[in-house]
Amino acid sequence: MTESKLKRLIVACTVGAVLLIVILISVMLYQIISMSVQKKRIDELDAKIAEYEQLIEEGEQTKETRSMLWWIEREARELGYVYEGDKSHNP
Repeated sequence: MTESKLKRLIVACTVGAVLLIVILISVMLYQIISMSVQKKRIDELDAKIAEYEQLIEEGEQTKETRSMLWWIEREARELGYVYEGDKSHNP
């Protein structure tokens, strides 16, 4: 093998190695960015889940409160309904 062919082979191998390294680094950077974006989305969804769980809990408490007899009676009295034996009953 002549000296010029050897130099060409070394240059070709060096260029190939540099291109391979550049491509691998690019892929790694893309993956890191992609992972951070996904992590951010997961964090946002976890926050939404916590918010909705809180809303569900508050809804359950409201449901329990409004199904209690005193609440129903209060709402009925505000609408003008009364028991037959009430003092404020005017037939």
